[in-house]
Amino acid sequence: MVRYSAKRLQQEAERWTKMAREEGMKKAEAYYWEKVFPLVKAKFLRENAFLTGRYEGLMLTLGTTPQPIILALEAVRPSRVHFIYTDETEKHIKRIIEEVGFLRDHSVAYDRDRVDPGNPLELYECVGRKWAEWSRGETISCAVCNTGGKKSMVSAAAAAANFLGIDIIYVDHERYLEDLRVPEPGSERLTVLPNPLQAMGELKLRDVRALFNAGNFESARRILEEVGEELSGKQALPVGMTLQVLTQLVEGYRLWDLFHYGSALDKLKKALEMAKRYEVDLDTETISRNVAALEHLSREPRNKSLFSTVRDDYQYGVRLLVDLFCNAERKAEAGFHDDAMVRLYRCLELVAQLRLANLPVSLGGPVNTDDPEWDRMPGDVVQRYVDLSSELYREARRRGRFSPSRPNLPSNLGLTAGHVLLFSLGDPVWKGKSMEQLQNFIESVRKRNELMLVHGKKRAKLEDIRIFRDHAEHFIDLCAQQANMKWDKIKTEHTFVRL
Repeated sequence: MVRYSAKRLQQEAERWTKMAREEGMKKAEAYYWEKVFPLVKAKFLRENAFLTGRYEGLMLTLGTTPQPIILALEAVRPSRVHFIYTDETEKHIKRIIEEVGFLRDHSVAYDRDRVDPGNPLELYECVGRKWAEWSRGETISCAVCNTGGKKSMVSAAAAAANFLGIDIIYVDHERYLEDLRVPEPGSERLTVLPNPLQAMGELKLRDVRALFNAGNFESARRILEEVGEELSGKQALPVGMTLQVLTQLVEGYRLWDLFHYGSALDKLKKALEMAKRYEVDLDTETISRNVAALEHLSREPRNKSLFSTVRDDYQYGVRLLVDLFCNAERKAEAGFHDDAMVRLYRCLELVAQLRLANLPVSLGGPVNTDDPEWDRMPGDVVQRYVDLSSELYREARRRGRFSPSRPNLPSNLGLTAGHVLLFSLGDPVWKGKSMEQLQNFIESVRKRNELMLVHGKKRAKLEDIRIFRDHAEHFIDLCAQQANMKWDKIKTEHTFVRL
């Protein structure tokens, strides 16, 4: 191939232009093909190297000038070529094949169809049939080059490409020699016109990604449904593949956010497999970690109470805690502060349920917080619980606060009673902490009861969420340590991917 030189191209183009004007285009033709066009081609390929291999299949409508077709083929270098020509333009196919090395040496297969330029339906059928043939049993990226041919052919090719959802490429020029009625050598440029369906679909998919990252999974799902309906019957391949993957992915994370672990796992596994197969640009490493987390969470046995589940599988209980925490984090980031508080409260409550369900038999365990058997616990532990509750009750009265429970033995253990019992037992999550720390903990979690979503009329503040988050993170870490599990590692596995 000739090496590109801007100076040489200018010189050869000027000589050719002068010859064409003085002796006529026909006499200057040989000089153009031998001296000028190789430099035009070298410049064109240098400027459009990014297109090489972008399309596996290329359909081209032929006009009366073969040069732009040659330039398009050399720039794209497809693995399949289909010429659409007329009686008038058939003669140029030979020249095109002679100029394009990979066609000349038969390293790339090509075929052709003759059409009537005045019959657009014939061209529609030709493009559609070839696309269907190329796409049979595989996914292929292809484009239509409608640079050549009469206006009716150019328009029909564009309409067919639009319907099928494939790109259009067009070899244009920046300067035109009016007297010679040809583009100025070296001013040729290639324009890619993405399919409108694909372009609009990609814009909407950006909105999907933004909504997903903001934790608005339901809105993201609705937009995906809209895009799917718009592309129904169309074969917009690149955006269509991304749409398929995102549809599975968003639905999987939406279900996970609603704690439907088994269904979410099925969706994410499918999305991950499709993303790898279609080579969709996603963080598959994080998705793989999320799938691993869901495989743990979906182990939840059916027809079994929460008490029995966390009693028999402590590590599963820790993962539930982490999942609740991460769910609360997502709500807080999305601006749903009250929802975040409620979930963090539930998280702290589950800490007590998990630890008590795994209490040794020697201490009266396991304890079901829905139905604690006080007579099975050591007398000194029960007495300590009553004394602590009485002291907390007096302190609450002194501060003008309502105590969460009177100093008695309740028939069920909520968050406060559960943690008071753990404190009385000297459980590892409370070991080494003072009575003042217990009082401050109870005082801080009491704010949840004042929320509009619970019993009051207040809204959660960011400072309230921070305090709840710090408590939850501290206790989950301690719970994880009891099973030799690493809190940071589990949290990473449960943190949703960013799109």
